[in-house]
Formats: sequence, structure tokens, C-alpha cells
Amino acid sequence: MSLRLGLCLPKGKKARIRLPERIKEHCQNKNIKIIEIDANRCLEAQGPFDVLLHKILDFHNELPYDEAEERIHRVMKYASLHHKMIVIDNFSWSLKLTDRKLMGDLIKACEFSLNAIKVFLPKTVEIIKQMSFIDLQKSVHNSKLKFPILVKPHSAYFANGSHDMSLVFSLDKLSDVTTPCLLQEFCNHGGVLYKVFVVGTQFNICERPSIKDTTEISSKSTIYFDSHVVSKTGKAYLQEIHSFDPNQKQWYTCDEKPDMLNEVVVKEIIVRIQKITGLLLFGFDLLIENETGNYALIDINQFPSYSGINERHFPNHLVNLLQCFL
Repeated sequence: MSLRLGLCLPKGKKARIRLPERIKEHCQNKNIKIIEIDANRCLEAQGPFDVLLHKILDFHNELPYDEAEERIHRVMKYASLHHKMIVIDNFSWSLKLTDRKLMGDLIKACEFSLNAIKVFLPKTVEIIKQMSFIDLQKSVHNSKLKFPILVKPHSAYFANGSHDMSLVFSLDKLSDVTTPCLLQEFCNHGGVLYKVFVVGTQFNICERPSIKDTTEISSKSTIYFDSHVVSKTGKAYLQEIHSFDPNQKQWYTCDEKPDMLNEVVVKEIIVRIQKITGLLLFGFDLLIENETGNYALIDINQFPSYSGINERHFPNHLVNLLQCFL
């Protein structure tokens, strides 16, 4: 028995994740045929597919809006006409996770305590409309948000400036905030972020640099930053943000440091996310709160980069997952 895998990746994602190159040999050995889908053409002529693996929303990162929408619609319509085809991953949840409010709702639904560790979403308030400085101050005061506060855009979608954030330290500095937005309490976490990459039931973890503890920040002026740059290795040392030069530190993975996170708790997070969403390829970010040791779950995304972990893990896990559908 063979399996026909339809691979629908925009050029940028294809280059970053290096598919199908990384799985070609594995797939040949497991009787899995890879068909690279051209979303600019009729899919009926390219199919049938047993499994559709995609990152179709990324078409918006490299094409004009209408052209991207046309390709996305073409793929989604094909899937709607072929109910037996397995889609990795669900179009609806892929879209929902580009909205930080909906992502926050999902995280809230996944909160729990286990092994004396609480998994939680830091207190978050949605500002859904433009409002005056005075009204914003009232909203924050009434919500009893504690400073410092992270200001995040609603969109978690790369092309929409989703990584442009700021850190505000007081009520009077709310004048620096552009609404609408999301406001989230900042928790000190030692300047280390943990990325968990999931493929089916398999997962790997790596450390990444993050924002330093606010006790180390002397100036209380609003800090503006690109979260993608702050938490990416190999980038410049940002003294205002980092407590140390990230390029002078060794960043570990779970291969070298298997106890970096409580594995039982991580597995439970995965189970809860999958129970609600059905996602198979996703990642999430955790912070360990200094004061409590609890885990702040701050981000979930569909089909992430899988970068920072051992090169062999993602292709091996992916082919193992595909074999489940044979």
C-alpha cells in the first residue's frame, strides 16, 4: 500500500523548512509518494492526494492579497470536495491562530495545574477599538492590570507586523500605546524562552533568548521591539532588551538538557491543545515564571519553523506521522 502526499508550501516556507528535500529518502523507503502542488493550477489535475500538508496562509507573505486569497481558496475548495483526504492542518484553526485574541481564548481553555506547576495565560485585556489616552488609562485601571505591560498587535500573522511590540511601565506611559491592541501583564522569566515543537505525539524543546527581567531595566521609558528578533539566535545583542549577549551563551535543546521542562506537564499541554484543535504540526512558547516556577503559555502557532532543534528530528517525526495514515 502506498500513500500520496500533496505538499502545498509557498516558496518562502518551502525554502525555510527545506521540504520535500529533507523527507524524500525517508518517504521512498516507506512507500510515500510526494506530489508538490502548484496552487496556481487546478488541483484536480494534480491529485488525488491521501494527505494534504500545507502552509497556505503564507501565500500572503509573498503575493498580492487577491492573488494569495485566490490560491488559498483554490486549495480549501479542493479539500472541501475530497472529505476522505487528511488535511495537515485544519484550515479553520490555522486561521484562528493568526488572531491573538482567539489564540488567547485557546490558551485559557488549556489552563491547568499538574505536578505543582500551573500552566497559565498571563492576564490579558483586549482593546478592541481606538480610544483616547484617558479612556485607555481607565480601562487598564478597571482591569487591574499590573505594570509592566506588554502591548501586542491583534494579528499574530507575520506579514501584518505581528512581532512589533512594546513594554509599558506606567499609566502615564500608556500615551505611547496605539489602539486597538492586546495588553498583557509581563512576567519575569530570567530572559529565557522555551520553544516546544510538536509533530503528532512527538515533541522537541529548545531554549531561546527573551526579554530580561524588568528588575534589570532602570529606565521606565516605553521599550519598542521586534519579538522575532529578540528571541532569535544569531541576531544582534540588544542591551535595552537582553540581560546578556545571546551570542555568547550556549542555547540547549532537550537532547542535551532533557529536564529543561517538566515532560509530564508539556505532554498535557499538547494533549489539551490537540483535543480542542486537532492540530498535528504546531509549536508553542513557554516562560518559567521566576517567582512561582509556573509556566506561562504565551504563543501557539501552526506549522512552525522547527529550527533550533536537532536537524534529524523534524523529518523523522513527520515521516513517522505520515506512516500512521498508510
